[in-house]
Amino acid sequence: LSLQRRSSDLSSGINAEYGVYNKLVVNLFTLEDEQLRTVGSALIPELSKINHSCDPNCVLSFKGRTAYITAIKDIPKDTELTISYIPLPQSFLARKMQLRSQFNFTCYCIRCEMQRKKGVDEMLMRECPMCKEHSHPAINFEKEELMCPSCGKSLTNSNKVNDLILKNIESFDSTISTRAQQDVEIMNYLVEETEKLIVEKRWEAALRTGLKATVGLMDWAQNYPSTGLFIAKLGKLYLNEEGSSPKVYRDNINRAIQLFDMALKCLSLSLSSDHACFVEVEMMYRQSHDILRKFNWLK
Repeated sequence: LSLQRRSSDLSSGINAEYGVYNKLVVNLFTLEDEQLRTVGSALIPELSKINHSCDPNCVLSFKGRTAYITAIKDIPKDTELTISYIPLPQSFLARKMQLRSQFNFTCYCIRCEMQRKKGVDEMLMRECPMCKEHSHPAINFEKEELMCPSCGKSLTNSNKVNDLILKNIESFDSTISTRAQQDVEIMNYLVEETEKLIVEKRWEAALRTGLKATVGLMDWAQNYPSTGLFIAKLGKLYLNEEGSSPKVYRDNINRAIQLFDMALKCLSLSLSSDHACFVEVEMMYRQSHDILRKFNWLK
């Protein structure tokens, strides 16, 4: 009897500790430096009270040891403040799976409820291998898979998106920008591929690939700091491309200025003007203008 009691007490203690650990994990925030690089995790009790939404009205950022909640859209009086617990944008099923596996809940925000009501994922575009219909896929909520809205064929394992994108990139297919605007998975893949190419120092390929993602980013993720930082990286790549002639170099500088201007507009929606990320992009913007002045290229 004594042994049973001890075993029961031990089991209760383990369950209690697991419960505390689980609560700790799901309430941790990803801690970023002022260049938006992940440097660790932080437990901030006050911020843990803020709920998730797949269509948030605020974003979380850090400056030093201070966390900031910034509104990214007009918020009516008495409206709940929300942030996203996961990187956005993502497709409906991708969001659902990540929230369930990482935070153990199902989201019922306005965006998710609209997609449940419509029954289609408007952030994806798929071609059915059976009937060749090219449309937004229907969602089978019970099986958690994508289906052709016309013939009902499962689309979850069809369309090797990555292979298709790579083929289009290598052949300089201009339609890939439109596809990235229609399909968030293609857009996210282009962004990831650009980051890899930058690490590999393949500047021209990175620039070519990244530019194809910008239209989709501005449509779906204009309010997020990561979008502004990504576009600024593309501008910086243009600064590295001096070109084969003064005219090419001047054109590259002007393209860089356009991208820096676009990046600053994105960053101004979610970061303060004294944030290190904003300051760095603003400095590159001014330096680009200085180059034009130096060669008397300003119009």
